[in-house]
Amino acid sequence: MQSVLQRASHKINAVVEKVLLVTGSAICLILFAQVVSRYAGASLGWSEEVSRHLLVAITFLGGTAAYRRAGFIGLKGIGHNIGPATQKAILLLLEVLTLFCFLAIASFGTAYTLRAWHHTTSSLQIPMSIPFVVIPLSSIIFVVHVLADMAVTLGRKKP
Repeated sequence: MQSVLQRASHKINAVVEKVLLVTGSAICLILFAQVVSRYAGASLGWSEEVSRHLLVAITFLGGTAAYRRAGFIGLKGIGHNIGPATQKAILLLLEVLTLFCFLAIASFGTAYTLRAWHHTTSSLQIPMSIPFVVIPLSSIIFVVHVLADMAVTLGRKKP
């Protein structure tokens, strides 16, 4: 039976993957419109800025989806030859370190986002906090995924 954290992690990831699809499609459309408008002799002044901010959002949110799908290079060999109990302890230690890393990024990202409220983007003239909010948001999503993984690790039977 799945824990509440695992279900939340799965549902959040499903939403993130849909957002990634929409965001990637938006970048393609914006850049295509930019090329067409330049060929026609005009230019969309906002297109490069919007595309850049959307690409940053894809990077951070895509990282959460990759983590959830275990798309990163793994450390499966650590502890493999020294027994399941040691492997579980090492895995739990790595998860705790990862959790603290993402909590720190969420904390610093929130502070950075709040400080950037008074600065505006060059062409859209919106607060820089709007594109920066993806940093603490993705960090919180990472925290949920890591906590769900920790629940699985702690729920494993000892050898």
